[in-house]
Amino acid sequence: MTDAVTIRTYEPRDQDQVWALHVEGVRETRLLHPDPDPKYEDDLRNIESVYLTAGSHLWVAEAAAGSIGMIAIQRIDARTGRVRRTRVTAAWRRRGLARQLLDTAETFCREQGYTRIILDTTADQTAAQALYEGAGFVRTGERFLGPVRVFDYEKPLT
Repeated sequence: MTDAVTIRTYEPRDQDQVWALHVEGVRETRLLHPDPDPKYEDDLRNIESVYLTAGSHLWVAEAAAGSIGMIAIQRIDARTGRVRRTRVTAAWRRRGLARQLLDTAETFCREQGYTRIILDTTADQTAAQALYEGAGFVRTGERFLGPVRVFDYEKPLT
């Protein structure tokens, strides 16, 4: 695949493809609960009011095939942005796209004046853990969200 990739701000026309990316990721990583739980998806049903507000953002990676990835930053407070909804469709993984998306989000956080970025990922998402740790995130804790083991990460921005 040699398609050019563009990372751009989410637009309302992206809703269906963003949802499809999310469902693909959930089904691959949460085998115990293969369908999205509606109580954890409110942000994706209200993207504009959650992510297209001051200090928050959602980007879509696009190629000729359509939306192939996404990432969001949610403002937590004046110092902190939270990485949310990092997804890359299966055919585009292991090609550096997730890192490009993460770099885009980190640049945004720096521009917002954030001094740290936080995120979480499940214990089963070992590729995501490697991505985040390779980008300088440090695991700060772990917890359970229902039956799902979740790792918390943080990266200071200096």
